[in-house]
Amino acid sequence: MDNLASTTLLDKREFVREIIAPTTWGKRLANALIDFIFSSLLTAGLMFVFTVVWASVVDEAIFTAMENMNSFVDHILTFAIRTATYYIPLEYFMGKTIGKMITRTKVVTRDGEKAELGDIVIRNLARIIPFDALSFFSENPVGWHDKAGNTIVVDDIPLYNLEDPSTNDFYGEEERY
Repeated sequence: MDNLASTTLLDKREFVREIIAPTTWGKRLANALIDFIFSSLLTAGLMFVFTVVWASVVDEAIFTAMENMNSFVDHILTFAIRTATYYIPLEYFMGKTIGKMITRTKVVTRDGEKAELGDIVIRNLARIIPFDALSFFSENPVGWHDKAGNTIVVDDIPLYNLEDPSTNDFYGEEERY
């Protein structure tokens, strides 16, 4: 009997299921706008620091080189810096960017699990696809970059905690019956 008591007969995950459905188009738009602002500030700051350091240590000709940079190369460079310093680290380590924190959404795999680094990298490299933003104009707001990385952005709803029911105060004291 002691053996039976120490063994978990049922897996508590069988009783708690998270519905894997994409968040709304409005939240995706808010995420995009908020993340664009924060990632642009980060990218501009990093590029400024890099340029000043490079000019003071190596060569001041970097200012001329940046002024004469091809717009396509500038776009690719900015995209690479933004992706490598903002999107990939935040989505991999936290499952969400600043925009997703504000809108209470998160990135998960299609199975609802934490996305692996490879999924996050593919997802974010696919953001460079021309007209990726147009892929959200549908009833099901899942972008091409989501499909490429086998990910989905869902509402970040805390699951019911079976081990400590006192933490499951969803409605608050005033609304309990």
